[in-house]
Amino acid sequence: MALSAVREALDAIVLAKDMALQTQARAVAELDEAAQAPLRGIFKGFLQAVALRSPRGDVLRTAATGHFSEISSACQLVLDRGRYAMKSQPETLAEIAARLIRAETNRLKWQHMVYGPFDEGLWLRTGRVFLESVEEARYQVPVTLRFGRETATSVVKEMTRAVALQCAGLNQLPPDLIDVTDRLIHYILPVLHLSSSLVEGARYYWEPSLGKPPLRIVRAELIPGAWYFSAQNADGALSELEAMLHKGVVPGVLDVGPGSRDRLFASIRHLRRCWCDAPVKRRYRRHVMAGPVKGVRGFLGLQRALRGVGETIEEWELHDASVGGMAVMAPVDGSAMPRIGDLMAVRSEDASEWRLGMVRRLSRGDGSSAFVGLETFATAPKSVRADDGRSPVEILLCDPMRRGAILRVVAPLNALRPGVPLFVADAGAIQKLKPLGSNWRGSEFEVRTYLVL
Repeated sequence: MALSAVREALDAIVLAKDMALQTQARAVAELDEAAQAPLRGIFKGFLQAVALRSPRGDVLRTAATGHFSEISSACQLVLDRGRYAMKSQPETLAEIAARLIRAETNRLKWQHMVYGPFDEGLWLRTGRVFLESVEEARYQVPVTLRFGRETATSVVKEMTRAVALQCAGLNQLPPDLIDVTDRLIHYILPVLHLSSSLVEGARYYWEPSLGKPPLRIVRAELIPGAWYFSAQNADGALSELEAMLHKGVVPGVLDVGPGSRDRLFASIRHLRRCWCDAPVKRRYRRHVMAGPVKGVRGFLGLQRALRGVGETIEEWELHDASVGGMAVMAPVDGSAMPRIGDLMAVRSEDASEWRLGMVRRLSRGDGSSAFVGLETFATAPKSVRADDGRSPVEILLCDPMRRGAILRVVAPLNALRPGVPLFVADAGAIQKLKPLGSNWRGSEFEVRTYLVL
């Protein structure tokens, strides 16, 4: 309701043809500021809806992205009027340009939160405004966007954040970590660099006039009209932040509640991987493949499938495959979207065994289907009953059970006690497993390693 009121006021501002340029710009800024508190509430509700897999998240996202579109359009109107104004107002136009780019960047963040689809016109709009600010020599003019705060920004800083966000590999992160990563980019923004020259440490380039998103630099050469993004100086700032986190200190702007330290450590590791000197190379070659495959989601879904209960089996389309993973196209809707870290299993039409994997990458194109990148770690998983001395639990065995062999076990999160032997009933016999301490987690499951005694 609050955003609807802001939108109605914005419509009135846009239709006020005779309003003075300075007054119109001020009104747009005040309405943008008035929307901040409702937007924070909407974002919090969205994260809760994602965690609960509630369709209300789509309603909240639509409201937020609609506001950013309205603010962007209103700012563009002011900039168009300012282009033909009799008196130059560089500070006012610099502020409005920065607001437009920030609104578009926030909309980009929301699009990443649901892994697409992405508005192809976003980079064209921001590129046009950015280039005009450069031509008019106002792209570095310091401006204040938030009332009552001393923090200053500029057109180039807002554009740097947009480029950094796009180059941060957000399709590999869950929504809560996407938010933390964006906050982290804000935090280290002063040491991030966007320049028209090929500066040291530049790993991405962006051509504003083409309306395309930034791309990874394949060969170090000067591209006419390109701007280069470098995070060369970010490592020092990230190291300082890590030192603070190790001492138990979390900067207020980065505090998202319980678990903030762990999330920040994860975001720091992720950004270092994305912005390192050389892109991470794949261990195995991918082979483009096509054809229908069977798929199941989640620990319980796979257990049902292994028992022959087929209601949870879905029809997917294979995209590519390698020794260590595969990609599939899966039909989805908003609330049924897979999540990074989810357990999924795939089986070809003519195979009897499932291939077990975890979601590593997500990308949604037209909104009805998603590109799901899986890291596979087991074939032919087997459902058995186990006991750790506390209570029986159903688990999945990833490897054949042989005496003296190492065995990986998949169980629901926190279902098994760490450091405690496990007794497994298999083939009419009870096998004792000794914990080895090696384990890792997904979103709702964990993989533990044992020695078969």
